[in-house]
Amino acid sequence: MQPNIGSQELHQHLKTHGRAEIDGWAINADGAEIWLTNPYGIDVGFYDNDAEGCGRILERISTDDHEREWGTL
Repeated sequence: MQPNIGSQELHQHLKTHGRAEIDGWAINADGAEIWLTNPYGIDVGFYDNDAEGCGRILERISTDDHEREWGTL
């Protein structure tokens, strides 16, 4: 998917398909929650499965600089 998708469109896509990928980020709907997994395969957040949650996901993706090193602590 394109990173400029709107939150309503993303939510509708997840309702239909259950999964989306934007810039290497995996977005998976699971009941009342949406899992967000970064491009390195690490789950980084859970969001409400609604348009508002999708908006927060899109903001998180758009503000991430992809320059940090991800890993367990």
